Amino acid sequence: MKTTTRLVLAWCVVITSVAARDFDLILRGGTVIDGTGSARRVTDVGVVGDTIVAVGNLAGSTAKTELAVPGLVVTPGFIDMHAHLDRTEGLMSKDPRRRAAQNYVAQGITSAAINPDGRQPPSLLQERRDFEHNGIGVNVALFNGHNSLRAMVMNKDEERPATKAEIEQMKAILRRGLEEEGSFGLSLGVEYYSGQYSTADELVELASVLPAYGGIYTSHLRSQGISPMWYKPSVHKNITPPTLEDSLKETLRVAEETGAVTVVTHMKGWGPGYRGEAAKWVAMMQASRDRGAKLFIDVYSFDSTGSDGDFILLPPWALGGQMSSRDNIAVDYRAKLKSALEKGASALADLERDVEHQVTLKGGPQSVVVLDYKDPTYVGKTLADLMKLRKMNVTEMAIALQNEGNPNIPGGIKMRALSLDEKDVETYYAQPWAATSTDGWVVLPEEAVGPLKYIGTNRRCFGTYPRRLAFISQQQKVDTLEEAVRKCSSLPAEILNLRDRGRIAPGMKADLVVLDMATLQDNTTVTEPNVYPSGVQQVFVNGVAAVKDGKRTLALAGRVLNPIGRPARLETVPAGP
Repeated sequence: MKTTTRLVLAWCVVITSVAARDFDLILRGGTVIDGTGSARRVTDVGVVGDTIVAVGNLAGSTAKTELAVPGLVVTPGFIDMHAHLDRTEGLMSKDPRRRAAQNYVAQGITSAAINPDGRQPPSLLQERRDFEHNGIGVNVALFNGHNSLRAMVMNKDEERPATKAEIEQMKAILRRGLEEEGSFGLSLGVEYYSGQYSTADELVELASVLPAYGGIYTSHLRSQGISPMWYKPSVHKNITPPTLEDSLKETLRVAEETGAVTVVTHMKGWGPGYRGEAAKWVAMMQASRDRGAKLFIDVYSFDSTGSDGDFILLPPWALGGQMSSRDNIAVDYRAKLKSALEKGASALADLERDVEHQVTLKGGPQSVVVLDYKDPTYVGKTLADLMKLRKMNVTEMAIALQNEGNPNIPGGIKMRALSLDEKDVETYYAQPWAATSTDGWVVLPEEAVGPLKYIGTNRRCFGTYPRRLAFISQQQKVDTLEEAVRKCSSLPAEILNLRDRGRIAPGMKADLVVLDMATLQDNTTVTEPNVYPSGVQQVFVNGVAAVKDGKRTLALAGRVLNPIGRPARLETVPAGP
């Protein structure tokens, strides 16, 4: 099996340009895992300003801040390949508590690729200006977004393939992003509106722009299992839904035909024939790599997806259209279901088809857990448990929960699906080309209470990296700690072509993490998703403490990162609004 290129620098113990007494920070006596996959070593790390200047025996040297870290592990800051930090409740917030990205630095994350899933703001330059002017807690790499490009050029007529002229317009905007605005590449969400209407030829054309700039193609696939999330058998009767296999083949075509660095983001598989079959998809991707594709994946550490947290048994058409699991006192979903079923036997048959499909997609009724219900004895039980208790089939159970539960909640109940197979997650992580991501966003636990406890949150927002290192690597023995750290640091840096981050070596930026492996753990559970991890003792972003002695400092030391060698004209961009 091929492995990714590892950039291994010799340990430097000579300080040539820094007087011993002039260090700003020394981490003394820690077990340094440098991010390259090399064996750990007990040594010191010296920092001046935002840069690591020495790694070696610094006995006799002094610093403004000296931390004795014997018995603790020192790693590079972790680089998240897929994060929704660009949201208004995240780094765009007016609230500095949110811009500090506390649930990110608390995991040891110091950099993140943002604007994922095909979405970008209208102006990357304005996004950059806002971040630089207001201050952010982590470093960010900006991406152009495919779905947003379609919206910019297709004049609200997006439910179709783009024309050749429209593709050329999108390519022009993408080139401007790559040349002038600091874009790292193109993110795609072809399972979402309006990417779902794009063709493979459109994707190939857009991706063909990227190699000349070293840009990255990172795609949320068109389907991640037996069908896309939007597919409902009763509604899309004349459509054969794309599958994960179809979607992977499409993405491999893009990678092989264009030569673009390609990332299958938050790799997963759900539904019969896909859940539990990770080895099959790994083999398909490895074969593409063997043919020369510059292909990678990123993976998060849990068995539950974002859409799992908004799990509603009943289809939208039965509840009056689009809805989310948020309480809505203005809507009586019980009445809407009654109205839908008054259309007769055909409506009930359609409901049965859609409910059964949705539950099958998510792994079956045993994979759906009750989070909140008016009868507290239901909480923590699975849908399968309720069906057995009530002696009902899945559709009967869905109707009963809406009729007996809260009429202002779609479905009458709050549930989460656990749609993924944990062994699949481990199989993906075992690959040397599998980086790590959260697919998360900023959450403040003190605000995620009451009705908001399970809304807009996910365990991965708090526990992805501790779980990756402590549980998946060390307990499940998927890989060594050195290798796991590499996949969280220098591997994503390699993918993004960040040459000054992701490793502990002289000249690297001082994004550093100090871990207590004896206590490192993800503290979230299905019913308690908003809990900070343990064991992350110190985190430095560009040499500034973001976590100090396990406490978040609210520092705003993050930066907007620039792709190596680009963009040519960014120096002309004002720093503020």
